Amino acid sequence: MKRFIKVSLSICILVFGGFVAASSGLLKLDKDIIKYEGRIYSNITELDWFEKEKNKYQKGEGIGEIKRISKSFLTLWNFSATKLPKGTALYHTNDTKEGMKPLIILAETEDRGILYYRWLPEE
Repeated sequence: MKRFIKVSLSICILVFGGFVAASSGLLKLDKDIIKYEGRIYSNITELDWFEKEKNKYQKGEGIGEIKRISKSFLTLWNFSATKLPKGTALYHTNDTKEGMKPLIILAETEDRGILYYRWLPEE
């Protein structure tokens, strides 16, 4: 019985360790993302398919600012970003309906506004 527990524990450690290693490899993405209200938003400003659409979105009400920079999903908390500096202001856009999480948010930097799209649809 003790041997079974030791083997099981060793397997769990290997599996969990592999998961963490794999996750941290995936998490060190070179993507420009932010996390807001538990959702991941990705920079879409320069994407070809969005080129015609981006002029529709205007700055709305302020929602906060980037509080930390993260290079891993494991430490990507609300108001964290992978590329934006701390203190970058975030805004709703004119597409945000009252009571709904925004589909697109605007990050305002010194140079320009950057639009971020929510990865998952509203639940």
